[in-house]
Amino acid sequence: MRFLKPSDEDVEEMLPIDLALLLMTLSVLAVWALLGVLLIGLLLIFKALQSTRGWVEKVTMGVRAIEHQMAPLDEHADALVASLDEAATAVLAASRRVERLARELDAGRTP
Repeated sequence: MRFLKPSDEDVEEMLPIDLALLLMTLSVLAVWALLGVLLIGLLLIFKALQSTRGWVEKVTMGVRAIEHQMAPLDEHADALVASLDEAATAVLAASRRVERLARELDAGRTP
């Protein structure tokens, strides 16, 4: 069996669509496909950013709650420092008395 090569005129008759129109249509489809891929990529990035935003909001809410709970401690911290200062003074006085008593006991004297 032998195949015959069609003539140029036969080829033109078999292709009812203009080649330029075909190429333009394929180009438009390629551009739409590219835009679709870009849109899908941007949506995936947007979803990831939304998830990150949710976590950051939760962390911020936790930090604010801690700040709210710690606010009264600031007022009490000054009182605590003052009472610790008084306690340190009392402990220092007591340690001096114990040292004096220890020296007297070492020297053989009774108080």
